[in-house]
Amino acid sequence: MSDVFILGYIKCATTSLYNQLMQHKGVSKTKRKEPHFHFAQIMGDQFNGPADNDAVRQMFITDSDQYFNLYESGKLAIDGSAMSIEDPRILENMNKQFPKARFIIMLRDPLDRAFSAYSHLIRDAREVRSFRQAIDHELSGARSTYMPIWHNIKSSRYVESVQHARNLFGDRLKVVAYRDYVSNNQQVMDEIALFIGLQSIDWRRDYANRSGVPRSKLFQKVLMRQSLAKSFFVKTFPKKVVNTLKRSLLERNTGNKPKITNEDRAYFKSMINNESHKIQPNTADSALLTSLYSA
Repeated sequence: MSDVFILGYIKCATTSLYNQLMQHKGVSKTKRKEPHFHFAQIMGDQFNGPADNDAVRQMFITDSDQYFNLYESGKLAIDGSAMSIEDPRILENMNKQFPKARFIIMLRDPLDRAFSAYSHLIRDAREVRSFRQAIDHELSGARSTYMPIWHNIKSSRYVESVQHARNLFGDRLKVVAYRDYVSNNQQVMDEIALFIGLQSIDWRRDYANRSGVPRSKLFQKVLMRQSLAKSFFVKTFPKKVVNTLKRSLLERNTGNKPKITNEDRAYFKSMINNESHKIQPNTADSALLTSLYSA
């Protein structure tokens, strides 16, 4: 049974946070950071974005026995499924099933988050549109059945989801500012450790999922898409070996990051300029939310 859930958001350093927590001897080690078991219960496991269902096959676990067997007994179990924040029904189900669990949300500048997600899809040879075109494609409704990573606007609207999570979980929820996690990593990790019942350690920084234009799209597809050979390798070798090799190959094939224009920056901000109006004043998370949508 999971004790801690990292709810989101996508491209807000949730993988880096998860990997750092895995350094602690009191945490259950698992090969599956994002099983998306609870997400799939509400949203299903069929999506229409390019290579979405390939991603589902590599990440999702929908069988309850298989899900609970991911975690070692006697150690803190952490589920890092960062799409859980995307629908209030997911949070409500999790709250019913895990009334004593702790929950973590990481919040990043909305534009930086969106462009990082866009760049991630570019890196994985899935996105073919410009950033502006991708936004318009989403706003047209064409991406409504895509996985959340494709939702540059929707997944950058934090306010209602965070406030709903706070109302559900109360002080069992910790909301972390990405900027603090980056600039004061040891302090923030110590605070998170205390929140979830772990002792402090010397946390090693982890830099996961660097985005950029792939040097070879063909090689990137081979590396990222599911195959029998890849599945065999992942099941056969220890997680550390798999992650080290994958990260090394990704790094070698990842070029420079795409650039965002000032025009696209302004266009994105115009699409979310009403988000600050939804912030409930004088609440636990209002100051952080206001700072993210005040620029």
